[in-house]
This record gives sequence, structure tokens and C-alpha cells, in this order.
Amino acid sequence: MDDITMSDINDLLDKTLLKQLYLIEEKLQSEVNIEKCINNGCYNLAKSRYIMGQTSVSKERLPLEASTEFSASTLCEETDQDNVKQFQLIDNDVNTINPMHWFGVLVPQNLHKAKDLFKNALNYVVECANIQMQLNENSKNIECLKIYMESIH
Repeated sequence: MDDITMSDINDLLDKTLLKQLYLIEEKLQSEVNIEKCINNGCYNLAKSRYIMGQTSVSKERLPLEASTEFSASTLCEETDQDNVKQFQLIDNDVNTINPMHWFGVLVPQNLHKAKDLFKNALNYVVECANIQMQLNENSKNIECLKIYMESIH
């Protein structure tokens, strides 16, 4: 431990701070992608509502509390890859319902596009959460390096 110089610690701190900046940039890009997907999804939903009529695509078509229970078609679970915790989306095949059927059999392409865009937004949300976990871990490393630097002075 005595062979670690202050220069080595400063280099490691610089690399960790650069990684932090890279992660912040990556997270901001994911947030922009989430916003784009949601905006485009809402646009396509509005277009579908216009094509099919206001009553065909509305909240009245959504299931109520008294409806039969069903499971989400996509689940999020925490995984451990190389001692790094991450979230991952998995498809759920148990007791799922296709939400497209709530709006009829022949739905416009815009409704399918909206579904795909909202699914992409969900992928970006998970990516953003994973980046946030990396940011938190990196912040802890920065703090540890600062404490170590102060202790050897």
C-alpha cells in the first residue's frame, strides 16, 4: 500500500470523474430519448383516435377495477452481471392480455406505432435506471478516493 503515490490517486480520481461526466451525458441522452418516444407515442395515439373516432380510443375502453385480473406483459427484474446490479426487461407469458384488443380487432397502424414507441420508452427508462445506478456507484468511489487522499496527508 505504501507504493501508491499521490499522483496515482489523482490519476484514478481524474478517470473516475471523467467516467462520471460520460455517464451523465449518457443519462441525459436516454432522458431525451424517453421524451421523444412518449411525445411520438402520444401523437400516434391522437392520430388513431382521430381515425377511429373519439369513443373508440378513450379511457372508457380501458379495464376497470371490476375487470378480470391479468398480468403485465413486460416485467422488470434485477439481475447481477459480473457483480454489477442492473435492471432488465423480461416478457411475461403468464395470464397476459394484448391491450390492442381493447380497441377492436382492426386498429390503425398508428395505434401499433404508438405501442412500439411506448415499449421503446420503457426500454429507455430501464437504461436510464441502470445508468443512474452506475452514477451512484461512481459517486461512492469518488468519495472514497477523496477520503483516502485526506487520510494520507
